[in-house]
Amino acid sequence: MTLWLTTLLVLVLKIGPAEASFLVIWFGVAGIAGGFFCAWISDAMGRRHSVVLACLVAAAATSLSGYFSTAYIGPVSVFYLMVLVHGFFGSGNYAIVGPYMAEVWPAKLRTSGMGVGYGVGNLGKFIGPAGLALIAGSSNYVSPQATLEALVPGMNYFAFWYVLGAAAIWFIGFEPRGRTIDDIDRELTRPVRT
Repeated sequence: MTLWLTTLLVLVLKIGPAEASFLVIWFGVAGIAGGFFCAWISDAMGRRHSVVLACLVAAAATSLSGYFSTAYIGPVSVFYLMVLVHGFFGSGNYAIVGPYMAEVWPAKLRTSGMGVGYGVGNLGKFIGPAGLALIAGSSNYVSPQATLEALVPGMNYFAFWYVLGAAAIWFIGFEPRGRTIDDIDRELTRPVRT
């Protein structure tokens, strides 16, 4: 969504590209603040709970931004507020996921496991735009055009990926909080009893 944000702000808020670009700066600032917050809650709540919380709040904000794209609270666009909430939790989530990825691999696999994780994560650079192009009904899968008609389904599409991430961590991940890397390594490498 970040790459399309300036275009979406122009379409939804009916402002010029320069003003939309200025508003995107605050999306970045929200992401930085979210990084500090999410780093704190990962220690306060634990990695699994904080990833799930951040993903679900980002998903809700992303989805709601589409549904309430024409709503205003006084002079403030609800679309823009939800985009800022998405930026806070969606970008902030990387402050939890990055360290978490280093904790969930045994020592022998840590560097290659993180590399595979980042590599698989980069598939999103292809899946995201291609899926959005399909949803938007564009015949151009490399550079689909943003339209207001595709706003709600597009935002729900992006929200789905946050929900999927939350589900993966909740059902597959384990909680490393309060344990040392050595403790986690011993647990991950101990022989399995049959």
